[in-house]
Amino acid sequence: MALGGVFMTDTDGNIGVAKLNLSEKVCGLLFDISGQSNFWTTGSGASAAATLKDTVVEFNTLDDAIKAGITEYSEVTSTTAADFILNGVAYYHIKRFFNLVGGSGRLFVMFADCSSNWNALIEMQNAAQGQISQFGVWTEQNLWKKVNSEDTEYSTQSIILDLNTVATQLANEYHAPATILLNANVAKVATATDPENTVALSKIPNIIGSNRYVAVLLGQDINTDVSAIQHSLTSKTPVGNLGVALGSLVLSSVGESIGWVQQHNLSDYFANIEFGFGDVSETDQEFGSTTPYESLTRAQIDMLDEKGYIFLCRYAGIEGGVFFSGDQTCSNGDYRTISRNRVINKARRSVRTALLPYVNSPIKVDPATGHLSTAQITVFSNLVTDILNAMVSAEEISGIGSVTIPADQNILQNDTLIIKFTLIPLGTAKRIEVTEGLVISQ
Repeated sequence: MALGGVFMTDTDGNIGVAKLNLSEKVCGLLFDISGQSNFWTTGSGASAAATLKDTVVEFNTLDDAIKAGITEYSEVTSTTAADFILNGVAYYHIKRFFNLVGGSGRLFVMFADCSSNWNALIEMQNAAQGQISQFGVWTEQNLWKKVNSEDTEYSTQSIILDLNTVATQLANEYHAPATILLNANVAKVATATDPENTVALSKIPNIIGSNRYVAVLLGQDINTDVSAIQHSLTSKTPVGNLGVALGSLVLSSVGESIGWVQQHNLSDYFANIEFGFGDVSETDQEFGSTTPYESLTRAQIDMLDEKGYIFLCRYAGIEGGVFFSGDQTCSNGDYRTISRNRVINKARRSVRTALLPYVNSPIKVDPATGHLSTAQITVFSNLVTDILNAMVSAEEISGIGSVTIPADQNILQNDTLIIKFTLIPLGTAKRIEVTEGLVISQ
């Protein structure tokens, strides 16, 4: 007989693993083709029309985009750019997005005429079943306009407000909140007649207001492909940095700024940087000025930051490094950054998903008062708290402010369960101030 003892055997109860909803990694990329004539009837657009026209396409790799007709190129010139979809702009951003996120991801793409509205964003969100958490919008529509020649500052076109209106509709009516990153035409300034080719840096307007869902991007790489594409566009719209910005969001925690220096050095994608505006009058296929980053003073750089723009920048002491200046949105309220919007959007989506199974469910009340029972308050409080605690554990928020379910609510009368919660967001060390000096002893 074998030696006695206590013998343990594991058994698999098939509990399974709860899969996390990673919709915060899903992106949409909208290319506004309103500045293009005969887009779907000539050239590369005609070749890809059967696949891309009037539809939303999901790409999971760069190869998917190439197979759909968004042609690959290794070098582009201003004369060959027309051979590529949207003169190469689409391929440029899609390639950089997938390169940055590691080769695969979920990117919904649409080419649409957005001259009258931005409803294409709603179409895209519907096609993605509400999963898109951030959109990139590239458009040749002008961002700035000059109303009077004597004005000391340009005005902002309605594009920011219009995009925010659609984003608000997505959040409130479709329960699919998303941040919108905008690359618009900042190379020319709209006027009552023809746009002006020259942008006066001192006249660039402040865009901070109440448009929390929109962030405006400036800046691009200095290389032959980018220059050739911008030259080839009649509008001279800068190519921008949209693909890299979207990719940076995918790699970021929802509570993290894409301007975090330690995490987001973009030098692999931008060797030298410029703004793409200044004077886009052409002489011998050369612009008058595209405003290299190094040509700006510290005061001018600070001015762009204070006026609410996100742009490519450098920091003295990090040789060759290129970074986003921050993650400011067009808002001065609680949701003044992309990260704060992404945090509340994730909480909103997650809590709603957890509560949906309880719609039309029976709810016990206290027989003595007719109000919500203590047991039911505990059930729903724990449900919401568990979701928010997971965000705390993931270091997406600092903590939970409160989860409140009023005990005296009369659900028998109005068939409505009221739940409130607040979050304590992460802080951001945008400025680090240090005082230094010399002393003769400790």
